[in-house]
Amino acid sequence: MDKVLEIQFSGWTSTPRLPFVLSGNAICMPTPSYSLVLGIIGCCLGRNILATELKLGFKYSFDTVAKDLETRQRLENNGGKIKKHSKGSDAYLREFHVLPKLIVWLNKVEWKEFFENPIGTPSLGRSQDILCIDSVLLKDVERVDKGNLGGSLLPFSPSLNAAGQLVQLAESYIENEDVGTGRTPAASKMFISIPHDNNSEVVCGNLFRTKEEEPVYFYLHEFDNE
Repeated sequence: MDKVLEIQFSGWTSTPRLPFVLSGNAICMPTPSYSLVLGIIGCCLGRNILATELKLGFKYSFDTVAKDLETRQRLENNGGKIKKHSKGSDAYLREFHVLPKLIVWLNKVEWKEFFENPIGTPSLGRSQDILCIDSVLLKDVERVDKGNLGGSLLPFSPSLNAAGQLVQLAESYIENEDVGTGRTPAASKMFISIPHDNNSEVVCGNLFRTKEEEPVYFYLHEFDNE
């Protein structure tokens, strides 16, 4: 592969929430998950994206972290159906990122027109975390052995020499056919979420860099076929 589609997004706020934190403050991961980035892509295309359709990489950064007091509507499972919680809403502190920037690389160069004229309005986390599409370009790339992967999400392995937050994540989700029954997680794995200000080099497979005066390094993720 020598060419990829590069899409640059920016916004005012984002909420790449850390999963499985069910009480207390809502906390953000240093990066989005792959399922969240797939949702952004699907929003621009106007349909659900199957993880097996593509390979993708991303680089994420933000200015600072802030908190806000919000009211949330709690939900509960009622015989396989989702309904409002019997105890109603409550207030809690939610963490969010300020002035996020997201660069996404796809092997689907034929999708360029969908990002030039997106069908939906992409957001990074909550519906109010709206993203602006700053540029859509075709980039020449080359495979490399190592590079700076700050702001990336990598599958964890004991041999991986990278500093970040370990987190158990589903690579993607499959939408259930019945409305209100939620989604089915696919291929749950351990990942390491590397902060954008981590400037150390990482050695791993599927690593590429753009062919330009100031190259950008990124990991291109291949999803599990299961």
